[in-house]
Amino acid sequence: MLGVAMHTTIYTLFKRGYNKSQIARLLDVDRKTVRKVIHDIEQKGEVERKSKGSVLDNYREFIEVKVNKGLSAKKIHQDLKAEFGFEGSYSNVRRYVQKVKQKIANSKVYMVLTTLPAEEAQVDFGYIGKIKVDGKFKKAWVFTMVLSYSRYMYAEIVFEQTVETFIQCHKNAFKYFGGVVEVVKIDNLKAGVLNVDFYEAQIQKDYASFASHYGFLPQPCRVYTPTDKGKVESAIKYVKQNCFSGEEFKDIDEAREYLKNWLDNVANVRVHGTTKKVPKEVFISEEKEKLIALPVEEYYISRSSIHKVATNCHLIYKGNYYSVPYEYAGGEVEVVEIGSFLRVFFEGKEIALHQIVKNNEKGKYVTNKEHYPSLNIPLIFSKYLTVSLNFVIETNNFVLDIVIIALFYHAQLRIGLHLVFILLFYHITAGIYPQ
Repeated sequence: MLGVAMHTTIYTLFKRGYNKSQIARLLDVDRKTVRKVIHDIEQKGEVERKSKGSVLDNYREFIEVKVNKGLSAKKIHQDLKAEFGFEGSYSNVRRYVQKVKQKIANSKVYMVLTTLPAEEAQVDFGYIGKIKVDGKFKKAWVFTMVLSYSRYMYAEIVFEQTVETFIQCHKNAFKYFGGVVEVVKIDNLKAGVLNVDFYEAQIQKDYASFASHYGFLPQPCRVYTPTDKGKVESAIKYVKQNCFSGEEFKDIDEAREYLKNWLDNVANVRVHGTTKKVPKEVFISEEKEKLIALPVEEYYISRSSIHKVATNCHLIYKGNYYSVPYEYAGGEVEVVEIGSFLRVFFEGKEIALHQIVKNNEKGKYVTNKEHYPSLNIPLIFSKYLTVSLNFVIETNNFVLDIVIIALFYHAQLRIGLHLVFILLFYHITAGIYPQ
């Protein structure tokens, strides 16, 4: 049964221009009840108010709804002024909100948060143990995104929780759903949130940029409020127990294939324990068509850093060596990683472009032979010269240099002289002298 304060709140909103459906959604009250309250007040006059207590008692239910949605006292004070013309002080609202929060904290109940189709998704990671990758066991997590309305879900196995992985998982999930939701509720992961204050949350800049590109609003969950992301936590628990518990996989490929089949043939076609409906059926019939369309252009995270070019015309990036035109040797350049490509800039001009070494390999040389000085060498010698130069550069052996020079000198005097000048320049600048 609604209290006097709620009757007053309903009628005040109605007088301020809100229709019955809007009031019902705002206060989480049945529309028929709203209609009855308005009718009774208009027929019988204003509801009698209590003579004692706080002036905010008249707005208690409204405030409780706002508190349960996570709004701060300052935001509630602003809403009271905007919605009801409230003239009380912020400090009065803050004290009242604190009492309401304390009452909620002392109780064992919580508000069930309902959403509309395509309105919200919840995401999180859950640890699932170790899985064999390239013959070695690595710690693994399952990333899960669940649509709050239909409970249709996506999951994939990852081995890190970096920003790049977090964003890629989102991209894979949206592709799986065929569209994007309006709001994504995220736990306070470093990959997504830098500051855990709910209303002043500092979203990690790459994730914020990604969210803007895809058109959704990232919403961090309140600290110590597990009910904010109850749907995804239940989903992760379900994935761990129903999909991975007791299973052993020979490698990561088998594990990923098993998870994919489980999603399509078990998780999304079962009768959900809470909704008593089949997630896939609800998704197809009520939610899919309401999703935001996927962006036409792909989103890439760009990484920019300054690197020094060694005298062998290569810079080091993530443990591998990438060539740069020889005239930039010894200087500094800007390196930008975009997708699978490495772009190298000097004073805003792109001077090199390389495919990034994949599969976590280290110590690899990615060399564009055009980045070396042009020697006008006959075609018959060019292949051997390039191989020799790379070998000399990697060994830093002056005696070996002289042997190779002698071989080329014997073959053709002009080539040998060119090599002498190039290798002397390299050794002098690198601080390596003949002993």
